[in-house]
Amino acid sequence: MKANVIALVAALGIGGAAGFLAGKGAASAPESASAVPSDARSARRVGSGSRSSSVDTAGKNRIKSIKEAMALPGQSNRLTALLEYYAGLDPSQFEEEAKKLEDLPWSERMMVGYLLFARWGEEDPTAAMAYTKTMGFAGMFVRGTVMQSWAANSPEEAADYYTQNPNEFRTTAMMRGRGGRGAGSTAAVIATEWARQDSAGAMKWAESLEGRDQREAVSGVIAEVAKEDPSDAVAMLSSITDPDAKQDAQNSIAREWGKQDWDEAQAWVATLPADEQGEVMARALRGLADADPEKAAANITAVAEGEARDDVAADIARAWSREDPSSAAQWLMESGSAEAQEEGIGRVVSSWVGQDATGALEFVNAQPEGEMRDEVVSSYVRANQSGDLQENLKLAETITDERDRSRAIAITAISWARTDKEAAENYIQSTDALSDEAKERIIRFSENGGRGGRRGR
Repeated sequence: MKANVIALVAALGIGGAAGFLAGKGAASAPESASAVPSDARSARRVGSGSRSSSVDTAGKNRIKSIKEAMALPGQSNRLTALLEYYAGLDPSQFEEEAKKLEDLPWSERMMVGYLLFARWGEEDPTAAMAYTKTMGFAGMFVRGTVMQSWAANSPEEAADYYTQNPNEFRTTAMMRGRGGRGAGSTAAVIATEWARQDSAGAMKWAESLEGRDQREAVSGVIAEVAKEDPSDAVAMLSSITDPDAKQDAQNSIAREWGKQDWDEAQAWVATLPADEQGEVMARALRGLADADPEKAAANITAVAEGEARDDVAADIARAWSREDPSSAAQWLMESGSAEAQEEGIGRVVSSWVGQDATGALEFVNAQPEGEMRDEVVSSYVRANQSGDLQENLKLAETITDERDRSRAIAITAISWARTDKEAAENYIQSTDALSDEAKERIIRFSENGGRGGRRGR
């Protein structure tokens, strides 16, 4: 159970964190709190809202408040205890628990609030949704959590609420951002959860929508089916009439199929019209990179030269850097275009620092002066804040771009100020690497505890 709990909360992204920083509330949910399966597909996805076997189910050692849970040693213990705590509450108590979130530090509020609203969305989604309307700006981030739990249990009810109240989710979609299939789309969340239980019903509903909602919902259904059998997903393409929705659906299939069987994915892409193959092949190669980035690198020529290949090469390097950053960096610098290198090398270096800071520094120092070196130095300094701060400052001072140099120095000087404020401020005032305006801004930011002068921003 602990592994499931960690996976549940680890999936939280920047959008959720922004919600908590912006105001009082909880994070949006990228994973369902507890899917209720009705077929083989959904049975393979264990809901994370179920009770944990690691906590005494007889209640002997069960915590009695958020405060007790957060005082436990170990993050997994806290998460498990919170799940147990909320599982034992009556739905009528959730509103009072939501008010308690306002007293938590934002990082704890993000985690605790996600679990609370995910649970509330399971037990009484209409009450949970109504409460989000009292939360102001922060309520936008919570609605996705509630809706996903609702859709996991009763997708038809969730879909009906969404179609009757679409404007409640418009701003939520924008704030949750872009990047990844269906990101920011409540319709996609509902469709994906529904497909785990009834793919035919989910597709029928998705196709009844319009515009972006339809495209992302259809893509969500197709991607979910493709996880089990890409060929089944291909068979569903014939019912899609909107060209954009069909393209998105093909991309979803390609990524899943590329991850599962690269040869079969390539064979399928070859059957598509010539003008559609390029984008779909790029998605298939991204899928392969998810499973085997080194093999994906060896097959980069499957995508024609140009922007698409540059983007894929950067993605492959990022994926590869999680396993072998040295090889990823070498491949990208030798095989990637200047555009691919610029797009991907920063993430590679950041990953490298976490695994082998010494090796990363050697790579950084080997780069000739120019924009590429500026990029790798900036990435190294940002990622190495637990390392030698004096070394970081010396490196940051070598960045030629004034804006990037100021940012790299700022993040390091502020880290230094936490342990020796006077020394850090003396450095800021005396260095020639910063403009007077940048010095003033960094000192003001440091004095406000890294909040930029306005609390809560």
